[in-house]
Amino acid sequence: MNSAPRPALRLLGTHWETPNLSRANWVESPFELDPSKTGFVALHLWSVGDVNGPKIPDRYLVDMGLPQTQAESLRICQRYIRPAIDASRAAGIPVFHVEPRNIAKRYPSHRYLLDEDELHPPSSVPQETLEANPGWKKERAERTHGSGYREWEGWEQMHIAASCEPEEQDQVIVTAKQFDRICQDRGIKNLIYTGFATNMCIMHSAAATIEMLGYGYKIFLIREATLAVEYPESWKERLVTKTAIKEFQLKIGDSIGFDQYMAACAAVSPGKH
Repeated sequence: MNSAPRPALRLLGTHWETPNLSRANWVESPFELDPSKTGFVALHLWSVGDVNGPKIPDRYLVDMGLPQTQAESLRICQRYIRPAIDASRAAGIPVFHVEPRNIAKRYPSHRYLLDEDELHPPSSVPQETLEANPGWKKERAERTHGSGYREWEGWEQMHIAASCEPEEQDQVIVTAKQFDRICQDRGIKNLIYTGFATNMCIMHSAAATIEMLGYGYKIFLIREATLAVEYPESWKERLVTKTAIKEFQLKIGDSIGFDQYMAACAAVSPGKH
């Protein structure tokens, strides 16, 4: 006897829509996703200031920047991302951890379907003689992050945040090409993102939302499970985070609520039927 088809993962997404300019606005749309074609993504959950990572440096602006923003990212990992990971596993939705090479290399699964040239990309040799202002790129970066920040020993001490460490069945991802190969192999067409930072890596890093949208995936972002790099004047009201989520909703996909995602996962978990 054939088993009954699994119920759909029912989500309510928010995005920008333009039927015409006079009616352009934020719209909520229902989605019914096949759980077997959906993946959960935890992106750049760096362990700076965490129990398994380097201390927050007092000389450099790294990871989430301000100490209070760094602490809040770890709280979000514990309060929202870890429960969403657990709910995804219970619902049979595969969990992916997208990380840069210095962190991904700590987890054996990062090599799966990763081409050799992606695993060992050719080193780029700075050609300052070709710069319009020789040396300016380095000077500008150090102006923002602190002089010598690239030599900070913490880069080689980072792991994925302790509350969200991958389990054996999870997959660590390095590049968008690798991620697309794995998703095609598994029949995954929808990706639900969490992680940091909303205004930077969530959109612009390797295997993040813009790259994966380029491969044609439906992209979602859990609003409570992300945080932007905030500044002293924006921190209290989370102004940069709110703006970044709106930019995501305009350009990339739909944002969804944490409680709604948890309920949707519970409704499709095999033990519930």
